[in-house]
Amino acid sequence: MSKFYNEIAGKYDFIFPLSPAHKTFFSSELRGHTVLDVGAATGNLTDHLLSEGYEVTAIDLSERLIAKAAEKGITVQQLNMLAIDELSTFDNIVCIGNTLPHLDSKASVQLFLQKTYRQLTQGGKLVLQLVNFQKYFAQQQGDYLGNFPLIANDKVKFERYYYLNEEGKIRFKTILDDTIKNEELLQPIFADQLTQWLTQIGFQAINLYGNFKKDPFDKEKSMALIITADK
Repeated sequence: MSKFYNEIAGKYDFIFPLSPAHKTFFSSELRGHTVLDVGAATGNLTDHLLSEGYEVTAIDLSERLIAKAAEKGITVQQLNMLAIDELSTFDNIVCIGNTLPHLDSKASVQLFLQKTYRQLTQGGKLVLQLVNFQKYFAQQQGDYLGNFPLIANDKVKFERYYYLNEEGKIRFKTILDDTIKNEELLQPIFADQLTQWLTQIGFQAINLYGNFKKDPFDKEKSMALIITADK
């Protein structure tokens, strides 16, 4: 995972800007005073939440993304997301940007969710955002699952493709500016699985959305899956 993000770090903010919809969503969802931002990247969400008065702890693995955040005056700690139990408790834990599927197995995903529950204060809020993988599996042709819309402007060109390997993992292929090619393995996670795991762990008031505008989640059409849950 670090290699992929290290190589796109210079263009990250052009590929994944923080939108007005993000800001409105988090203004309406977060509670309390403290936030753990898991997979914080270059710190755009952290910076926004700090400006809103939250006390934010941000973590990531990519050295270059962390360095980019530092250039903007944002502190991001280098820490594995499975080590969040080394930190204190938080009123909110946020894990967006399709970070969760970078874990290497369903067992690791469940372990992370268990740790988020333990690290949340009572009544705390968990926010997850990942790709709606079910949409891509439904359109599978051979090992090809589909592509994302092209990101292309005067700053960046970014192509993304999904393929399924023999072990059931997704081969996530990217091409940056026609020259930098990468491939990462992702653990596909479906909405029903995630909801079941969260319920079994003890989370309540679980809500599913198809985007940060809070449109209803449609497993056949939504590009994204956003989940909020309360401890």
